[in-house]
Amino acid sequence: MKLRSSCSTREETSFPNLVPATTAFADENSPMSKALRNPLILDVVFAKLTTSELKMARLVCREWGDAGAGLLGKRALLDVNKLFRCDGPRLYQATPVHDQLTRGLRILDKFDPSVPTKRTDDVIAKVFTELNVSQVTREIEFHVSRKKFVAAFLHGLRTLKSTKIQQISIFVTSRNANVDKGRSQVLQKLPVQRNLTSIKFQIPLRMLYGTSGIHAFQPLLQTLIDSAPTLTSLDVTASFCPSLKGCTNLQILKFLLVNCHHVACPDFNLATVTSMLHPMKDSLIKLDFGYADAHENYIYYPVTTQGRNLDVPVVTNLTSLIINAPSRYLIFDFFDEEHLPKLKTLCFKNHYLGRTSLSTHLNLWKRHRGVQSFALKTRSYCQTEDKFGEQIVKLFPSVKKLELKLNSCHNCIKKLMESFQLWDLDEIKLVLEGENFAAGVVEVLRSFVIFKGIKAVHFEDAIINQVDFYNNIDDIILYSRGFKNVEISGVVVQEMVDVFRPIFEASGAPVNFKGGVFVIIRN
Repeated sequence: MKLRSSCSTREETSFPNLVPATTAFADENSPMSKALRNPLILDVVFAKLTTSELKMARLVCREWGDAGAGLLGKRALLDVNKLFRCDGPRLYQATPVHDQLTRGLRILDKFDPSVPTKRTDDVIAKVFTELNVSQVTREIEFHVSRKKFVAAFLHGLRTLKSTKIQQISIFVTSRNANVDKGRSQVLQKLPVQRNLTSIKFQIPLRMLYGTSGIHAFQPLLQTLIDSAPTLTSLDVTASFCPSLKGCTNLQILKFLLVNCHHVACPDFNLATVTSMLHPMKDSLIKLDFGYADAHENYIYYPVTTQGRNLDVPVVTNLTSLIINAPSRYLIFDFFDEEHLPKLKTLCFKNHYLGRTSLSTHLNLWKRHRGVQSFALKTRSYCQTEDKFGEQIVKLFPSVKKLELKLNSCHNCIKKLMESFQLWDLDEIKLVLEGENFAAGVVEVLRSFVIFKGIKAVHFEDAIINQVDFYNNIDDIILYSRGFKNVEISGVVVQEMVDVFRPIFEASGAPVNFKGGVFVIIRN
């Protein structure tokens, strides 16, 4: 059927890329044409389209443009900087947009070439005055590199007073130390944002080390937190601990404290970190505590007095706890059933989590019968004499789901599996990095025979020579039979993929072979 637009001249102005009005639907009164303009049908059809297909569909006619705008506004953020241009002293919105497309906005620190540097902050202010932000916008993603952009952003929110914005994400994009020269910013309070329930504040780790520039933007985070009494989700990467006094409804807290090694960066203070828990002690459900330091090859700290005699709350409804760099969070008299009565999911992770620091942290835990899911993720090597597997089983006797990510050491894995068989596991997933021998793959698979639940193994970043792998492929197929999935990946040599993948597929074994086997080059 031939389609044409039913847009009027005024409506074509709102959608400048639509096809000409002279090419309307061949017969607007036919059942087919009416169906293709029915919003209920369009909602169902458009939901099946990709974002790029949806953008193209909106160009067909007014009805399709209107119906697609709402769905596109929910799916994608609108890059608003490109909407504004300068003509001499005049700053104007060059491209009109459908209101529904402003549901999600992305404000970047890059502007149209026609906008001089001295007017860039005016563009940010224009976003709030020219677009229907107060009524339609639900999400804003703000990329900031200069102090004046912070001032313009907050001024825009302040002029709107109340909004329907539910989520604000801040991405700091500058590591220029000069941005922090002069007095630190004292930002004026915002009107209460009662609909703002989610805040994300991210500083890329590569920008955090050795510069004070990022400290210029941290007051923006505190200003937003203070304006959001109904905040339920907070995701922060920063070099300071924000005050969460008013966050009595917070359910999800992800906090990564990064030491940027500058004189302006405060030292890690465990008392300050744990004090953040008090306001949301009855609302918090998920907690992710982390610490990062660029100048440490591993993260291990002996037990100090810093974690003693802290005022730790009873977090009554916490069900999920992730501790990144456990040795930094050596909190005494906290890791037990009394202070975490509803804890069900527990995860320890850090790239360089040595067995000494893990045991030190585990020694602070008391037996917790509520933990049903346990995960350990590290790139450190375990040793056959390690006892932490037995220690974990004793501390958390009710675990039904286990997830491990370790460096490859098949003898160590075998010992760990023997320890964990004391659990009656329903599900176990293992990720092993850097396996060099096919016999190691076989040995690991063999060690899982004792488990009857759902089993999955991923041999990640494997590097095994082709002859070794071929000689052991029958055993790999044999011992993978009881698994839900066995994945082998690493450097992709297409020749090896073409050889080995068909063998696994023909065997019916649940082996997903993606790479990790290299070609032996003979002279």
